[in-house]
Amino acid sequence: MKTEKPALETDKEPNTAHPRETFAFFGHEPEEQALADGLGSGRMHHAWLLAGTKGLGKATLAYRLARAALGARKSGSRPLDVDPEDTVSRRITARSHPDLFVLRRGLNDRGKPRREITVDDARELGHFFSLAPSEGGMRVAIIDAVDDLNRNAANAILKTLEEPPARSVLLLICHAPGAILPTIRSRCRRLALRPQSDVVVRTAMDANADEAIITLAKGRPGRAIAYAAQGVDAKFADVRRAQTALQRGEAGAMLSALYDKMSGEPFEKLAGVLELAGEWTRAAGVEEGGESWAEAWSALETLRSEAEGLDMDPRHALARAVGILDRAGGARR
Repeated sequence: MKTEKPALETDKEPNTAHPRETFAFFGHEPEEQALADGLGSGRMHHAWLLAGTKGLGKATLAYRLARAALGARKSGSRPLDVDPEDTVSRRITARSHPDLFVLRRGLNDRGKPRREITVDDARELGHFFSLAPSEGGMRVAIIDAVDDLNRNAANAILKTLEEPPARSVLLLICHAPGAILPTIRSRCRRLALRPQSDVVVRTAMDANADEAIITLAKGRPGRAIAYAAQGVDAKFADVRRAQTALQRGEAGAMLSALYDKMSGEPFEKLAGVLELAGEWTRAAGVEEGGESWAEAWSALETLRSEAEGLDMDPRHALARAVGILDRAGGARR
């Protein structure tokens, strides 16, 4: 019997559990306590900006608050721990709770993720909050991520932020707070998540812990888990080893081998390869100085954006990346 391919979700890492399915949480104790205190006080701020680099656990924390706010049964030692088998928890996991709305990037007509959240999608948020809670409690909305809103979509959510409905909370996940509209930032209570210790990252990885990946993740448990899930191992996670290979003119072999080893859809693999290549150039720039590696990092970031927006053939994008890295390595030889 033919097995249907799972629907692509734009707000999760390849081969990893979605944040709504994730009940374990590591680190960020003060930030979780701040949310729990607000919820327990009965004077919950209507909008929270969960800020920090990608992979820290912002979305996982948002879903933890959503479960608690919508009445899931408390279970566990942390302030927002709930029973995964509670009816509320199960409905959120199944995306069937009527009082939770998630705004995220959709898919284009080719089934690939759109580059941004559109204004039509954003208007659905206002419609959701115009309704009374279906079950008499709170309404919760999660935007993952506010960075993805185009300007019209960002303006569309301002009305909700300016005139928040009663018994509601809006959680805005943000990877780069400085890049979003000041009018959005000013209407939210900011909760900054910071990189965690290697001990926390190692605990989050559990049996999949790899010291090279832990180092590469730089305190981001989600990134470490995602690297391991996509098949990144010590050979590619070790930035010094990769840097040496680049200086020898071996960028083509490195990128091709990494792409073939990684799992996921072709565009997901490409994004992972370009992200890692960026980490290699960043490390090389820090260690060696000079402008060549900094320029390579900038060029790779531009390529990542172009490849996603133009639906570029992965092998063509990899060839361009190899050229960028070879030029940077050649400038240092």
